[in-house]
Amino acid sequence: MYTKGDFHIHSTYSDGGYTPREVVMLSKKKNVDIISLTDHNTTCGIDEAILTGKEFGVKIIPGVELSTRYNNTRVHVLGYFKDNSYKNELLIEILKHVKAHKISAIRHLLGNHMNFYDKKDKLYVKTGIEILKFFGATVILAHPVLLNRDDFKDIIKMNFDGLEAKYFSNKAEDTEYFLKVAKDKNLLYTAGSDFHSCNELYRTHGIIGDVYLNEKEIYNFLVGGNLIYL
Repeated sequence: MYTKGDFHIHSTYSDGGYTPREVVMLSKKKNVDIISLTDHNTTCGIDEAILTGKEFGVKIIPGVELSTRYNNTRVHVLGYFKDNSYKNELLIEILKHVKAHKISAIRHLLGNHMNFYDKKDKLYVKTGIEILKFFGATVILAHPVLLNRDDFKDIIKMNFDGLEAKYFSNKAEDTEYFLKVAKDKNLLYTAGSDFHSCNELYRTHGIIGDVYLNEKEIYNFLVGGNLIYL
């Protein structure tokens, strides 16, 4: 069973400073035995991470961090995959359009299968959730502490499977609050360092393992999220 899990990590495939291989090696050094690579709007680094994870004994959950909007607020949505759906060609194409802000192209690809809620040039949070679930992902609200609290209360009513209750920027009272929200709403919760680099001058993100789920919490997340890697 896994004992220390960090489920929000970036690599050079988005805006991180470490390659997926280096990410896994650092995880091993930090005694983190299960991680998710969650690059912004791309799943292209996952295979490298998985191969390296097998070499070093670190389990990799395929993930992605999707950029969406709620009114004028940026909302990041984490998706975790239980199989190789992250390689789906349609998903990869959609993610490229998200990265390029070409929402009309996504609408063309998915129009009959997805509700875009009359948002013309932005990817609405609900649509982002639906896209990830369309490809079988377990969907988690990323770093809710960075959201306006009133916005958060509206957003968490959407069809999320859970939220990132433990996060690098949290104060103790923030973590307590978000854990209570998860319990009260019967939602999953995760932990994430949001690792980008070890070289940040003013640290706005954590180092792998700075915050983590313990053995019991990992089990609850994997089983509750149908991510059966036990």
